[in-house]
Amino acid sequence: FVTQQELEQHVARLDAALTTLPLTNAEIQRRRRLIQHLKTTSHNNRNYNDLMSNSNSSYTSPPDSTGSSGVGQQKQQQQSHMSTAMRQQDDMIDELAVGVSRLRDQTQVIHDEARMHVNLLGEMETNLEAAHQGLDEETKRAAKLKEDQSVWRLQLIVAGLSVLGFLLLFLGLSP
Repeated sequence: FVTQQELEQHVARLDAALTTLPLTNAEIQRRRRLIQHLKTTSHNNRNYNDLMSNSNSSYTSPPDSTGSSGVGQQKQQQQSHMSTAMRQQDDMIDELAVGVSRLRDQTQVIHDEARMHVNLLGEMETNLEAAHQGLDEETKRAAKLKEDQSVWRLQLIVAGLSVLGFLLLFLGLSP
């Protein structure tokens, strides 16, 4: 069982450690609100316990018809309040555990998604390099085809002019 003072020390240490954690400002503020709520609850419980201990020491109820002094009832009420406070603290701890678990799950999902994105980017880079290489090859082939077509056209023109020249020469030499 942790004493009230130890609990306050642990909460203060937790509050001081928030700045060293790699968290966003919004998350730090949310956690500070939770810690403040815990401090307030703890402080209220401490004040209640002090009040109850002072009232127990300074007040004695008159004996009732059964002969009991009522101190037992006060202790039962105090224990009831303590158990209620403990349940509230347990509930808050459970909420924190659920939040941490949810953050862990979200972090794992983000990690997996980031890994998938890195793999996709690597595949895209490989595909881009292959497409670029194919485009270079097609450009070279088109340039060569254009050059070959130009040479073929020139050769066809030379051949046509040669035939025309022979025809004109043959017609000019005939009587």
